[in-house]
Amino acid sequence: MTGETINVTPKIQDYAVIGDGRSAALVSRDGSIDWLCWPRFDSPSLFGRLLDRCIGGSWHIAPPEPARTERRYIDGTNVLQTRFQTAAGVVVLTDFMPAASEEQKGRMLWPEHELVRQVECEQGEAEVQIHFDPRPDYGRGHVRIRDAGALGLHLEIESGLITLHSYVRFAPSADGGVAARARLKAGEALALSLAFAAERPAVLPPLGEVLRQKLDLTVEWWRRWAARATYSGPFRDEVVRSALALKLMTYAPSGAIIAAPTTSLPERPGGDLNWDYRFCWLRDAAFTARALFGLGYREDAEAFISWLLHATRLTRPELRVLYDVYGEDIGEERELAHLEGYAGSRPVRIGNATRN
Repeated sequence: MTGETINVTPKIQDYAVIGDGRSAALVSRDGSIDWLCWPRFDSPSLFGRLLDRCIGGSWHIAPPEPARTERRYIDGTNVLQTRFQTAAGVVVLTDFMPAASEEQKGRMLWPEHELVRQVECEQGEAEVQIHFDPRPDYGRGHVRIRDAGALGLHLEIESGLITLHSYVRFAPSADGGVAARARLKAGEALALSLAFAAERPAVLPPLGEVLRQKLDLTVEWWRRWAARATYSGPFRDEVVRSALALKLMTYAPSGAIIAAPTTSLPERPGGDLNWDYRFCWLRDAAFTARALFGLGYREDAEAFISWLLHATRLTRPELRVLYDVYGEDIGEERELAHLEGYAGSRPVRIGNATRN
């Protein structure tokens, strides 16, 4: 059922992850993006409600009334679909970060980074509520959302420009974010595109048919990658699904494989064993590369080996336990005292003392 409140913390295992090989977002069962760091896995968070329900920030899309919720990934992909069944109708929320070959990207203008959310009414009639509440820099950044009319909502942060493009009209909300409602009938849909640009000029992604093409290209890209698995033993579907999850941990520009896209999730709720895993541990990444190689993903394993040779060359003769996605030093570990932590699990840490 939907109906999460600010006082209810979702279980970690109830989050689903989407990504594009550069960053990742965590989506709760009720359609809330509670974690997103841009432009890299280890960048400061834009949405961090995962670590603080009040000041972390999130992007929520769901019917305002009670609903039965089901989720699935489109077969062979990391495209997430959440199905809300209310008393009046059924709506499906599709979340993905566009992915395609470089040749396909060259045929249209793509933002540097993009996250797409599409809502479609399958039957009946249903209202959806949208609440967009970005809190840059782990909730510390100053938020000023500017309405640029047909060019969408603009949010300038220290690292670049965030744009939210949609045909929905937003109004300011009491918490500093913006909110909107839309009523959809069977067959009707709406789409929202969130984009980030560190360089100028920024690409403002069009909606409509272009977003539908991006969804098709993304589904095709993931399915072509999944189909390369050579494993033919028991539980093939589960094995390929695990491989798809591991692929989300790969930083495509360098080949590095991070341990996880999150920081400070506790080993035990309420405990203090909360570490930042958004880096590449040589041991863990080697095991992942070996698993992918064993499944037939030779190119992914070779990309990691190339990154490994580069990273270790930078620190030769010293061999570090972990590196960032470009083989650089990750910096000192720090605690973010202003965040309450997942389910009250403090401290919240960024960086990792294991570097020493």
